Amino acid sequence: MQFSKHNLFSKIKNSDNYFLVNVLSSSADILTPEEAKNFKAGAPINRELYSEKGYLVNPEEEEKLFKQKYLDFIDERADDEVQLFFTPWYTCNFACSYCFQDEYTNPNDEVANQVIDAFFTYVDRQFIGRKKYITLFGGEPLLNTPSKKKAIQYILDKSNDRNLEVAVVTNGYTLLDYIDVLKTAKIREVQITMDGTQEVHDARRMLRGGMGSYDKIAAG
Repeated sequence: MQFSKHNLFSKIKNSDNYFLVNVLSSSADILTPEEAKNFKAGAPINRELYSEKGYLVNPEEEEKLFKQKYLDFIDERADDEVQLFFTPWYTCNFACSYCFQDEYTNPNDEVANQVIDAFFTYVDRQFIGRKKYITLFGGEPLLNTPSKKKAIQYILDKSNDRNLEVAVVTNGYTLLDYIDVLKTAKIREVQITMDGTQEVHDARRMLRGGMGSYDKIAAG
């Protein structure tokens, strides 16, 4: 018997204890300093329990288990629902303090119908017979301009033609302005980010120009 190569072991922040996780057996335990010391020394206090939880293994048996779980994953993946992301633009009306997309620039911040058509043609071809739904992402997908509302409406119409549900990941600022558009589709969910109380949120998720966004998001 030897320690599994799928073990994850580390000290817990701001604690004397440690955590031990095995991602293959889905086991997780908190170890006292004494238990951790014995584990690091290769002499766990309760070998029978460690073996039962997959921390101590026969390498050959573990390899068989890994291969079986991988094959199970492949079989299940064929039947799983597919989430298909569509990002019409990276443009955003916010200047969040922690944004990781602010350098994603594209001078053509409008999406042509031909691009949307090509996306759905790809979906029709590559995911035929699969359970699936569309997620609109950005940037901010619900920017309130006539051209962008028209593009989102076109995407929703194409989704309706295929009886596909649509999810939207939005900062929520223009949600009220989009109710008439969203009502035309099979909306699965709308994901909106709030960063806490109004004071905290407005300090982190402000509009370009610095104005707070909390009140309008809350109204939406």
